[in-house]
Amino acid sequence: MRRQLKMRKSTKKLTVGLLGVAMVLGSAACGSKEPADNNSSSKAPTESTGSTEYQGDLDYVKLKMYAISDAPNNTDLAKQYWEKLNARLKKELNTTIDFTYAAGNDYKNNYALAIASGEKYDLMQAAPGWLDYESYASKNAFKPLDDLLPQYAPYLWKTIPKTTWDAASVNGKIYGVPGLETGITAPAFVYREDLRKKHNLPEIKSMDDIETYLQGIKDNEPGIIPSDDYQSQVYGTSWIYTTPFIGIDEIHDRLYNFVYDPRNGQVLSVIETPEFKDYMYKMKDWADRGFWSSSVLTSTNWGVFQVLNGVAAASFNEQLPGYNNHATQVAKEHGADGWELNYFMYFEGNPDSVLSGNTTKNLTAVSTNAEHPERALMVLDYIQQHEDLWNFIAYGTEGINYNLTADGTIDTSNIAEGAAFNYFPSSMFANANFKKRKSDAWVNYETMMEKINKKVVPDIFEGFVLDKSSIEIEYTALNDVNSQYGIPLEAGLLNDVDKAYQKYLEKAKAAGLDKVRAEVEKQVNAWLASKK
Repeated sequence: MRRQLKMRKSTKKLTVGLLGVAMVLGSAACGSKEPADNNSSSKAPTESTGSTEYQGDLDYVKLKMYAISDAPNNTDLAKQYWEKLNARLKKELNTTIDFTYAAGNDYKNNYALAIASGEKYDLMQAAPGWLDYESYASKNAFKPLDDLLPQYAPYLWKTIPKTTWDAASVNGKIYGVPGLETGITAPAFVYREDLRKKHNLPEIKSMDDIETYLQGIKDNEPGIIPSDDYQSQVYGTSWIYTTPFIGIDEIHDRLYNFVYDPRNGQVLSVIETPEFKDYMYKMKDWADRGFWSSSVLTSTNWGVFQVLNGVAAASFNEQLPGYNNHATQVAKEHGADGWELNYFMYFEGNPDSVLSGNTTKNLTAVSTNAEHPERALMVLDYIQQHEDLWNFIAYGTEGINYNLTADGTIDTSNIAEGAAFNYFPSSMFANANFKKRKSDAWVNYETMMEKINKKVVPDIFEGFVLDKSSIEIEYTALNDVNSQYGIPLEAGLLNDVDKAYQKYLEKAKAAGLDKVRAEVEKQVNAWLASKK
């Protein structure tokens, strides 16, 4: 049986940084259930010079953790790393972590299988959109944390603004703990710049330039696939950024049933927009010209991996700024062969596009049948207050996985072969104050970030959860229609676009498209009105 923590001396202690005397009284002594109401969500406060201590006897527990993270390249170094990390956690919190790696190339199925397995994961990566956080939370895959957070994660409870906790709530309950950083993802087209130069193709500044590039690869590089993204990801990652729309109900991987037009406040069905049908003609044309394989519907490839491995010349599914280091990776691994990567962020080609920042982009959840949710929250709380430990989980061991330069940059240019750090899923513990610049950043990193920062705006739908209780049957049917009729059309694989589109629309209407759109519009209008 777990013991209740007490405010008294003990050999096992959890240090809790303070924001002031009020927090000492409010969170440490009384366990206040009111989170912070400030709006500075993107920066984590540094540790206070004042401190108090949760003190109490802690039974030893082993936490089970799950995240989308490929297995380490160097198993010996990974073993040494985990021994060192667990030794510290054992000393500080009488806890160790047993981490299950999950391949990123088929993350959707791997994640679904992990949840369906009933495994008792105390720490589980979660995220809106690509990991379907809201959907899994609404199905009770995760444990509600409202009653536990004030007592077992008082620092995070007080530090993270109420608006962010609200955004992490599903049906009025908090199921995920946000990181301490506003997340931004700018989807991008990543491509072999050396091949562009080799064949004298135009610089990529628009979708038309992408088309010219892919045709150039098709015509001149028979040993390389122009692009190799799975299913309908070419459409999924690029289409919305060619429009002025904001996605409302991300099914997965930036595929939406409904979008919001900020110019007039309308809620639109994606397939009824002229922009959607026009894009289907483009997808059909590009597929016919061999810009991707005709077997993409059965593919699980992350196209970026195919570029890094030399199978494909480009991918529509790169994510910046998170993976900007891919350019440096290619230069290091294939620079002698003349390889070079470049990026085109889709919003650059459309001044009316919307790029949203999100404070709940990275979450840590607790599976519904986890055995040690209290200790899991204590670990989260502890890591986010100790920069040296945070550095260890984010960058590895200094002198082995990186060197720290005089200006505080993480330098990986002189580490041993195979020592690149990929042992811990640090995005689950994002912290803007502790984050450091990496030496393997793209040479154009500053320019890229300047463009992103000028473009990004707060996500007006952060925290919005579509209540499907009155439309569950119709909404599920719509998704089934999309899988059967939409994705093949979006992948450009159907012979007659007009006939295929009309059939898709008819099936969607029969499934209840109009009823669902009306309900989505009602909820969106109520949500936006509540934010005024």
